[in-house]
Amino acid sequence: MVTRKNDTKSKRQLVANAIAAAVEGRWSDALTINDALLARFPHDADTLNRKGRALIELRQLNAARDAYSESLKSDPANMIARRNLQRLEKLYNRPEGSLEGAIPTTAVLPRQNIFIEETGKTWVDELVNPADESRLYEVSPGEQLVIVVEDDKVFVDTSEGIRLGEVGAPVGQRIANLIAGGNRYEVYALGISGQSLRVILRETYQDLDQITLISFPEQVRKTQDLMRERELLFQREEGDFVFGEDGDDDDDDDDDTDPEPDPDDEDVTDASEYVGGAVVSDDDEREEM
Repeated sequence: MVTRKNDTKSKRQLVANAIAAAVEGRWSDALTINDALLARFPHDADTLNRKGRALIELRQLNAARDAYSESLKSDPANMIARRNLQRLEKLYNRPEGSLEGAIPTTAVLPRQNIFIEETGKTWVDELVNPADESRLYEVSPGEQLVIVVEDDKVFVDTSEGIRLGEVGAPVGQRIANLIAGGNRYEVYALGISGQSLRVILRETYQDLDQITLISFPEQVRKTQDLMRERELLFQREEGDFVFGEDGDDDDDDDDDTDPEPDPDDEDVTDASEYVGGAVVSDDDEREEM
């Protein structure tokens, strides 16, 4: 019996290899590795999703639909499979004709930290004046796109030069000016949102002459506003725990006589002094296409 090379590897190794192949745009290799995984773990939803993605990039849409359908059977709550089945319907029913059997893409997956938002350096939004929806569905989530500046406006194209839409003002105009001054940016697709494409813009280089200029000041303001709202909310919640000076008087209304003080209570401190220390702020900050 001949032992295949992939049969000797652990599942973790095969998954890592499959992801690496996808990241490098080696979709045929990714398909082979995921098939090797499915031979050993035939109902693994994650592997079926990866296989479906490879098949889409290879423009084997019928096989991709089978992979995602099988993934959904294995995990009915799997939103990745569900969204991609919807996407496949769009790719089948393009006005220009189905993409089944078209030339495979050379798309590569970006490094994971591309999709981590950084205050002042990233911007997430939908494109304005978007292309036809059938065209937008051809763009894979995570795909790197191209920034084109024309007449102080920033447009987003595919690597093949297909226009997808425009970065809305005033962000687009600001970025156009910063690019003219020497800054550099990247843009990646995040996925379809409504009837447009959601993208993330990222500053990758800041010219020394523009070192004091923030690429996305609106994001900074939003972050500051959010912090202020959280601080006010924390103060309000903290105030809900402050006891009034007469908070216990109602219980003594029917008793006209003051009880004798207990000598053992001389060191008792007002409970409100302890409450502030018990309130903990849940002010976690996050980190993705």
